[in-house]
Amino acid sequence: RLSVRSQAPSFSPLRQVESRDPQLRRRLDRSRQTAPLPVSGDTAADRAGSEGAGGAMDAELLELQRQLEAAQSARSSVRLSERNVVELVQKLQERGLIDFELLHTVSGKEYITSDHLKHEIKVEIKKRGRASLVDLSDTLGVDLYHIERQAQKVVTEDPALMLINAEIMSQSYWDTVTEEINEKLQERSQIALAEIAAQLHIGSELVLNILEPRLGTIVQGRLEGGQLYTPAYVSRITAMVRGATRGLTVPTNLPSVWNSLQQQLQEMHGANGVSVEGSFFQSIFVALLKEGAVLGSVRAGVHWTPAVFAHAQKESVDAFFSQNSYIGYEVLQKLVIPQPKQYLEARYPDGIALEAVFVHPSVVDMLDAAVGDAIENGQWIDSLSILPSYISGPDATKILSLCPSFQKAAKVGIFKVIEICVLFINGHTLKKSFFAVFKSSAIWRIMCLQQCVH
Repeated sequence: RLSVRSQAPSFSPLRQVESRDPQLRRRLDRSRQTAPLPVSGDTAADRAGSEGAGGAMDAELLELQRQLEAAQSARSSVRLSERNVVELVQKLQERGLIDFELLHTVSGKEYITSDHLKHEIKVEIKKRGRASLVDLSDTLGVDLYHIERQAQKVVTEDPALMLINAEIMSQSYWDTVTEEINEKLQERSQIALAEIAAQLHIGSELVLNILEPRLGTIVQGRLEGGQLYTPAYVSRITAMVRGATRGLTVPTNLPSVWNSLQQQLQEMHGANGVSVEGSFFQSIFVALLKEGAVLGSVRAGVHWTPAVFAHAQKESVDAFFSQNSYIGYEVLQKLVIPQPKQYLEARYPDGIALEAVFVHPSVVDMLDAAVGDAIENGQWIDSLSILPSYISGPDATKILSLCPSFQKAAKVGIFKVIEICVLFINGHTLKKSFFAVFKSSAIWRIMCLQQCVH
């Protein structure tokens, strides 16, 4: 820095004396080589002791010392005004003797070069670790415009610095901050990023960017859902999630489980306890599921079906179907099996999916045997009396259409379908009265005739 305050020229009164008397200058040079000069203010006793130690000093040396003291204490009457200094600097710039940029301070009393301003900014950052450009402007006494220009250069040249929201921050500053965060984290088991951001007066996104590369090194914790947790607390929550999900035996919505765990934590720690977000429970649960620590399946991310329940479902369905050769869709709905028809078709590829029930192929074989026997013996049968009671008219129609004997008779055209009655005929006609009986019947009948009915 170069001050422009009114001041004396930068030359010494002693040099004035020496310049006027060359002989005096030569004597001073010889005296400096023979003995050290005592400082002003020495007493006569001190000078006498010096003479005894270093040898006798002649009167000429004493005179030179007296002249030196007088020159040092003399005050110059020649002074330069502030205007003179400014004009002098301008002249030096015009003549090219000052070929670098000079900046004015805010007070207007000093000049400062750009390089020196950069140096002072670096010194302040090294000392503070973090400083706003406004504070640097006040501290260094330089206009904010020049501070901003040089700050950009300082940050560009040093990758360990960052300029965010008109503040320069160093990596060493963040290392110190994260160490303090880790100490607080170990005391409290949990810290919210929003709380850290509010204390440091920065955004939560910047806090996240600063913490993530230091997790596992400076900060011993886990970041999840905007919260920072200690490893011990994460282990505790993991044990709670594992125990809660393993204890479920029926399909359950996971959010309700997480709410129960949150209430349990609040009861354990009180109102000031650690708050845990549901997303944290969910992430731990997903990790446990991938590890095989909990068994089951998740639908839509929230509907949990334990493996023990799925196994019980399969056993119940298999037992009912094997014993009865059919199973109703309402049975699967009671077992909380979605899309029962698709489930049964996938589990039993040989089965037959009807409107209300799912039947075993043996049901078709049973009806086919009865139909074939009726055709062969010229008899008629009531199909609903042969089929199980759980099969209704529409389902009976489909089963009948699947019978090979029925399909064969359809090809040769020996039957006629009249509303809900199917009659097998051998070239004869039916009396109207007999037809009326079948027409008014509420039961689906199959009649096989080999002679005319009179």
